[in-house]
Amino acid sequence: MFRVAKVITTVDGVDATALVDSLSLTADKSQNVLRSTLEPTLPEAATGGDYIWQLQFAGEPEYRAWLGDAGREAASILNDAALVRHVDAVSYEDGRAGSKRPLDRGVYRLLLISVNKAPNAAAVAQFEYETYEMGLYILGIVRWRISRVQEASGARPWTHIWEQEYQDLDGLLKSYMLHPHHWAWINRWYDPECVEHMIDNHLCHSFCNFQHSVIGPENGT
Repeated sequence: MFRVAKVITTVDGVDATALVDSLSLTADKSQNVLRSTLEPTLPEAATGGDYIWQLQFAGEPEYRAWLGDAGREAASILNDAALVRHVDAVSYEDGRAGSKRPLDRGVYRLLLISVNKAPNAAAVAQFEYETYEMGLYILGIVRWRISRVQEASGARPWTHIWEQEYQDLDGLLKSYMLHPHHWAWINRWYDPECVEHMIDNHLCHSFCNFQHSVIGPENGT
């Protein structure tokens, strides 16, 4: 599958309902879009934008076709400074994914990452594998996926998207964020004081509720 994820920050006081409806319509009227979900971020995602928009395509050609058609309208809406203050966006092929069990609803979280100090390709591959492994070690993560970004825009030249799904918010804010494996092992890639540090300290971290799995059973292991 080919996917697009956009973290949208709206202008204060904008009619969010009209904005959501207009963006959703650009997906609904295109046969190239397999699924579109546009959900408000949760209050706890204080710096994670106001909406997460996910678009799913059968492949990159379908994505390009949408860009040349209804996607132009979506771009016009998102570039309207009277409506939207900022957008961080990535497009990507599905990366390595895992699943402990089916999950139809819960909390979806994404982290956009910019690996900008990698010493070599082997270090990047090791980071990707260890990030994937978090789903195996951390109980609260029900589904997960780490993918390399093909195109990016926003605050940084994003290189990876790390996605997880949780049964509830405690799974993210407690089971994941406070887990010793997270801080004692994975954090070395992010910590400027560690020799393995290679990730831009500016991250795009956001989360929302979901009614249908974004990662999906077709990608589980």
